[in-house]
Amino acid sequence: MKVIICGAGQVGSAICEALWKTTNIVLIDRDEDKVNDLYSTYDIQGIVGSSTSMNILKEAGIETGDIFLAVTNSDETNMISAIIAENCGVPHVYARVRNPEYLEDIPFMKSALGLSEMINPELDAGKLIDQILSFPTANSIENFANGKLQIVGMTVKPHSILDGKTLDEFRSAIDQRIIICAVEREGQVLIPNGAFRVQAGDQIHVTATRDNLKKFYNVLKFQKKSARKILIIGGGQMTYYLLERLSKRNKEVKVIEADYKRCNELALAFPDFEIIHGDGTDQKLLAQEGIEKYEAMVALNDIDEENMIVSLYAKSCGIPKVITKIDRPYFLKSIINLGLDTIITPKRLIADKIIRKTRSLKATQNSSLVNLYKLVDEHIEAMEFEVLTEAAITSADLKTLELVNHTLITGIFRNGHYIVPDGSDQIQVGDLVTIVTAQTNITDINQLVVQA
Repeated sequence: MKVIICGAGQVGSAICEALWKTTNIVLIDRDEDKVNDLYSTYDIQGIVGSSTSMNILKEAGIETGDIFLAVTNSDETNMISAIIAENCGVPHVYARVRNPEYLEDIPFMKSALGLSEMINPELDAGKLIDQILSFPTANSIENFANGKLQIVGMTVKPHSILDGKTLDEFRSAIDQRIIICAVEREGQVLIPNGAFRVQAGDQIHVTATRDNLKKFYNVLKFQKKSARKILIIGGGQMTYYLLERLSKRNKEVKVIEADYKRCNELALAFPDFEIIHGDGTDQKLLAQEGIEKYEAMVALNDIDEENMIVSLYAKSCGIPKVITKIDRPYFLKSIINLGLDTIITPKRLIADKIIRKTRSLKATQNSSLVNLYKLVDEHIEAMEFEVLTEAAITSADLKTLELVNHTLITGIFRNGHYIVPDGSDQIQVGDLVTIVTAQTNITDINQLVVQA
């Protein structure tokens, strides 16, 4: 499979990192240093030039491309190069478009430009932040089975019903249809079995339906109410998309933004919210605005270091939920060690979406990849497959079926019903199956079955 990527920024580099081993990648960017850096790191072809130049696109072999990804920092460049790619017959064309004016009528834009999809990291991040604010206990939320099933990341609190219990003991103590499918502890990532003993401070990932997650929160006595009083630091594009969603709910929202013109724009667009002109990292200003009274704080400045500092200050003020935007992935590990456990990386969200779509195009006759998310700092993949034919995965019940190491079947969605799998269950044709694994580059569910 040949993938042409236009743009060597953080999104483009993340896609190269994920796909270079399994696809033929051609990377185009005007910045020679960026192209050379990625060319020297991965086994890819690099071309220095404009993605709107027909000569450059011909050099990239656009006529034989299977996927075209326009992910430069310019919406206009992305749309123009995507139109060229579509006219050259590339089967799957994706363009990154962030300006709300271009996204007011997405179906028309997709039809007019002939795109497979328009992608927007800020919009997707805004949706995810909105979800997390609705379930403040969650550090992360991933959706499967058309949103009916979720994998939610959360932190185990001291003296909770989970603290000190094995998973078998926990299941015996409660009547809940949930599976703890991954655990991060002191930098180690584990896919636990029933004998695993949970400790306070563990970062766990729980698989369940929405209703069962609410019951699970009740058992753990976690905060169930969505955050109502919300403080947002930074008034950029992501804030705009988030405010659009929050404006449909009964929320008390305050935004602090340093740019006076942007403050006026937000105030006109969202008259029900309070927009403050000021430096959101100024602790004196934050104290004057009553930071300690808020139920959630979201740091959305353009500068990662500022977001880290203001998030740590919000934590010290006792705000129950702190969400931090980080654009540079190499910061993530150090941030988690600082106690900031809800991190949003917009460019990584988009890279994962494109990786998911690319892998789904490699569907075999036996199964099709429907969803893919990377968990726990990308050490584990959570995947959803549709089983298309009888094959190794359907050959035996789960207690007999031998899976490859570090792999766990976490759910079966059949005829509109979610099944928490146990040893007596057997996967059938037509099932949507969710799996968590430490294996990589999986495109067929049967790759996760030990072959006799």
